[in-house]
Amino acid sequence: MAKSTEILELYLKFKRGEEISKSEIATYFGNKSPRTIQRYVSALNQFFSQNEDTEQMKIEYNRTKNVYFMKEVKGEQIDKKQILVVLKILISTRGLSKSEIKNVIEEFTSTLNDEDKLIINQTIKSELFHYKEMSHEEPLFNKIWEINKIVTKGKSIKFNYYNAWNQKKEHFIRPLYVTFSELYFYVVGANQQGYTLIYRVDRIQDFEVVKLKIKNTESIYYQEGELKKRAYFMYGGDWKRVTFEFNGGIIESVLDRFPTAKLIKKDFKENKFTVEVEVIGDGIVMWLLSQGSRVKVLSPKSLKDKYIEEIRNISSYY
Repeated sequence: MAKSTEILELYLKFKRGEEISKSEIATYFGNKSPRTIQRYVSALNQFFSQNEDTEQMKIEYNRTKNVYFMKEVKGEQIDKKQILVVLKILISTRGLSKSEIKNVIEEFTSTLNDEDKLIINQTIKSELFHYKEMSHEEPLFNKIWEINKIVTKGKSIKFNYYNAWNQKKEHFIRPLYVTFSELYFYVVGANQQGYTLIYRVDRIQDFEVVKLKIKNTESIYYQEGELKKRAYFMYGGDWKRVTFEFNGGIIESVLDRFPTAKLIKKDFKENKFTVEVEVIGDGIVMWLLSQGSRVKVLSPKSLKDKYIEEIRNISSYY
């Protein structure tokens, strides 16, 4: 049998999905040497890589099973630079369990060549080693996917929800969307009373689809993008405009933090600004307190009073 014919025969075996050991290949082709078998495999891989119609194919060796096999190599769906940036952002969110983040890294880098994969793995090595997952430690991929499927079908669910004190309560909602904010994944859903509520995904247990029609209500929550621009630390509540003075800080950080921010007064020379933002709920109080003396809350009075009360409570500790 000519060499070219032997290589073609070998290709057809792999094309049929066969997994073949070195000894089986050697025997089939008249006791060829291991070096010859390796040359045949290399020749096939070289041919695959040089032709557009076969560049997705590659013959690899499984050391555990001691066999050669052919697999379909995925094309690079994402550029290596994009993969690096996305992984950096994803790791910094800490939203996934350590096993899930490792799976994501493996999947994302599987399409890269060895050199680029090594560069990315070296770049994120320290972050991954010191990665600290959330205290709930729950894998979320499957739960998020299943809830999201329910969202796309417009169906309602029943579930048990465990709050921060591990108290269980049954809820009925029509989930509107799954979103991520400040370390956690959330489900935003509407209930039978017309309220739109926010639940942490990891605290949702034993959910199932129920035959319950829940109608839409007029709520800004129904639009995920609008909610994300106004809800801080995923606190629910009423819509409001908040005005505050911001003095002596970096105003760019305020404008970036609040997509709805407007500068009512601005003095770049003295670095003094009056800022108005649209928010939902009182989660913004946590951010305002984090700014220390750089912030003075002006309105609304209800939020200003809550802010002052928090400052007094803090002062009482010292």
